Amino acid sequence: MNTKETFQRLYWLDWMKTIGIGLIVYVHFFSLYDIYACVFNVPLFFLISGFLCKKEPDTCTFWKKLWYNLMLPMVMMCTVNYLWAAFKWYCFSSGYAEPENPLLFYGKVLIGLQWTIETLWFVYTLMILKIIFQYTRSDYFHVVWFLLFLSFAYVINNYDIEIMGMHPFKIPWSITNSFVSYPFFIIGYFMQKWKDKLSCYQANKYTFCWIIITLFLIFICGHNHEYVSLYLCGYGDNMILFLVGGLAGSAFVFFLSKLLEGFRWSIVTDISVGTILILGLHVHFISFIRRFFVDPSIADLFFTIIIVLLFVPIIRFCKSYIPIILGKYRLK
Repeated sequence: MNTKETFQRLYWLDWMKTIGIGLIVYVHFFSLYDIYACVFNVPLFFLISGFLCKKEPDTCTFWKKLWYNLMLPMVMMCTVNYLWAAFKWYCFSSGYAEPENPLLFYGKVLIGLQWTIETLWFVYTLMILKIIFQYTRSDYFHVVWFLLFLSFAYVINNYDIEIMGMHPFKIPWSITNSFVSYPFFIIGYFMQKWKDKLSCYQANKYTFCWIIITLFLIFICGHNHEYVSLYLCGYGDNMILFLVGGLAGSAFVFFLSKLLEGFRWSIVTDISVGTILILGLHVHFISFIRRFFVDPSIADLFFTIIIVLLFVPIIRFCKSYIPIILGKYRLK
């Protein structure tokens, strides 16, 4: 790696993404104290996505990047998940459900139904947010969307809306999930103004104080709050705690990452680059482990670390031979 690349790379951001994906894997074990991780694990990634987002100069470039960096990797991993489910049913039919019709499956992928795309709902929702961001011409309207989307989320969570005898907002849908995800995404975008200050910040004795304060806020928000289920357009039972907890947790990961920034390990960079791959496929590793270790325990934390590390050679292989699945297609 040359000097210019080293200077430009934000290693603290690599650590934030690595810690964040570890938290997401741990939460999917449904293990001990996971309610506290749920407070901020997904909001953290939407905040990071907003922080890294930029408007494209023209419509053609925007849609090409959206397709190659998000849509295509999502479809590819959905296909892997579908084929794996079909393989398990074919080989061990008694213990697994028959996969649905492929056309029906891809139809559901196209409209972003969470129970079909599973953990990749995040990618679908991120595409929605990027479209909104690209075509919003004024920062004033970002604030309007912020308030409007939170209002929509409140209505969906507190009222049973019926349309033609159906309850469309009770379906786990990636599009409605954008209502609870957009606030963190746009906060991340506005934080771009502080990019230089955040990058130049050096961990010191006060950093530990901030870590303790943010952990305390996470505890308060998690202890007095229901599970935050963004994949169901859910914010728990208190919107203020939802926002405070998401921001406090993101700040906690930032300060922790600043303490670790000096460790510029290649595996951390690889994990950061391959978070989309880990997000889409880690549930298969969890499913395998749960066949032998059924009950939640502190061992799940160890298994989480093992799963994330197991992805490192997979990510390196994909970087060399299938870079498109990582969303790293280079536009010419």
